[in-house]
Amino acid sequence: MKIFKKQDNSFVASVMGISGMYSGAIFRLDPGESITFGRDPKTSQIVLDASADLVSRTHCTVCANAVTASYIVTDCSRNGTFVDGQKMNRGSSVEVPRGTVIALGDMSNTFRLN
Repeated sequence: MKIFKKQDNSFVASVMGISGMYSGAIFRLDPGESITFGRDPKTSQIVLDASADLVSRTHCTVCANAVTASYIVTDCSRNGTFVDGQKMNRGSSVEVPRGTVIALGDMSNTFRLN
């Protein structure tokens, strides 16, 4: 993952852990860059340990959209990705604004898209 330095009013994307094993962690994304969450270190950049049994090996991806200053969340899981408390349809993608909270499998591991 690269660190994107803000210049002027350009979009700076980040994902912040709210609860779970990454609580307080901040991951920065370049515009257009995707990040994958899951338990498999071969397919995921944010890797949750085996105790997160409701998190799939490849759970979901988040992509920063610099044009709209938003994010695209894609669910790849068996147990669901929740966007602001609403379960996504399996395999679907949704565009969400900054400040959206995603949860992986249940509310144990949550992240804010800043």
